[in-house]
Amino acid sequence: MNIRDIMTTELVTCTPNDTLMQVAQKMQSMDVGSCPVVDQNTLVGIVTDRDITVRAISKGFDPNNTFVSDIMTPNPIYGSQYMSMEDACLLMQDNQIRRLPIVDNSRLVGIVTLADLAMDLDEDEILAETLEKISLPSH
Repeated sequence: MNIRDIMTTELVTCTPNDTLMQVAQKMQSMDVGSCPVVDQNTLVGIVTDRDITVRAISKGFDPNNTFVSDIMTPNPIYGSQYMSMEDACLLMQDNQIRRLPIVDNSRLVGIVTLADLAMDLDEDEILAETLEKISLPSH
């Protein structure tokens, strides 16, 4: 099974010029915890609900006047829709990430999360190992 078989293709995205308030409202209405940042369909970053709270709100930044580009993680790790689930797990494990944007020819085409992978836990032991390693608190 390849990543394209389990990735989410109906994506909630934002641009670097969106305000934190705009992206937070979008994430809330779509019930997602992260948002790939795109510029003309090209993945340029990723922003999470944690980024908004830890990198901005906790430091007193005004969410109406702070832009996604100010707090996003630029140049995120990404995968290919043709990679195996095992390769995606290893990539997520090696980089300690819970969400893997999927890119094809520089264009964002999907995203895979730990929850997507967890649905196929019985299929492969490496999935369980990935979930365990990523979910452990870092010290």
